[in-house]
Formats: sequence, structure tokens, C-alpha cells
Amino acid sequence: MPLTLATRIGPDTLGKLEQAARRRYAEARRLTADEPLGAIYLFGYTIEMRLKAAYYRVVGLGTAHHISAGAPSPRKVAETKICALLLLKPNSPVGHNLYGWGKLLEQTRATLPAPGPLPTPMLSDMYIHLQNASLCWTEVIRYRATPPYDEELQVVDAAARWFRMNYRRLWS
Repeated sequence: MPLTLATRIGPDTLGKLEQAARRRYAEARRLTADEPLGAIYLFGYTIEMRLKAAYYRVVGLGTAHHISAGAPSPRKVAETKICALLLLKPNSPVGHNLYGWGKLLEQTRATLPAPGPLPTPMLSDMYIHLQNASLCWTEVIRYRATPPYDEELQVVDAAARWFRMNYRRLWS
């Protein structure tokens, strides 16, 4: 018998995260007409994945780098920094916090000579899209069946599209 999906997925890497963001975005696009809540759910996750991947790129991780392994793992280091940036208790759950990942990306780029701080217009656009998406998306919507308004779908779709189109500029 072939290995199961859970066995075949292997470790979390930056390359897999980037590939998953592309695939989930395509899936979200296909869901917009018939399953708008599912589309919002996946659009929000693509924003989260692109923010995380951009941060990992900025700190120098390559596509094969394991992001959940090691002591401490790059993911744990990032989440600890987000807690400090947001003035939260250590180990607070911040893995799905879009604003926190955006703030971490902004602060990390600002401290490095290359690629340097995000340009002000781009930073402003990023936070507008994060705010708009955060009004409609949270990971707990996966447990709900409340149909979204068309405007909510459009806002999260636009935010996900912005992060897709500007992904490389977030880290390079």
C-alpha cells in the first residue's frame, strides 16, 4: 500500500510554504462563485503564508530550509518576536495573526541593510490590505457556516491578490 498523505507531506519548508500559497490561492479563486466562505478562508490563509514566507526570505532562509524544525525553530523564533512586538505574553498564539506577521516583516526589514525598509507607499498598502482582510478573516471561520457578504469576499480577494502580486517585493 502506498504511503498516506500525512506520511508523504514531509517537513515544513519555505519552498513548500510558497507552493502551498500558490495552490491555495488558485483553489480560493475556484471557490468564489459557489463557496464564498471557503474562498475567504483560503484567501486569508494565502495572505498569512505569503507574509510568513516573505519574513523567512528576509532573514535568509532558502527554499529547502525547515521552518518548523530545530531548537528553536524559525517559526518559534518568529512567533516569539511577534509576541514581543505586540506586547503579548510569551507563547501567546500568534501563528495566524496577520497584523503580527506584517509588523514582524516590517520591523525585520527595517533593521537590515538589505533589502532595507519597505517603501512607505508599499507599507501603507500592505497595512490597508491587512486591516481589510482581518475584518473578514480569522482561522476560526473554518468552523462556521455563516455566508459572507459579496463585499467581504471582494475585500479579502483583493487583499490576497495584492499579496500575490507583491510577494517578491515584500522580501527582495
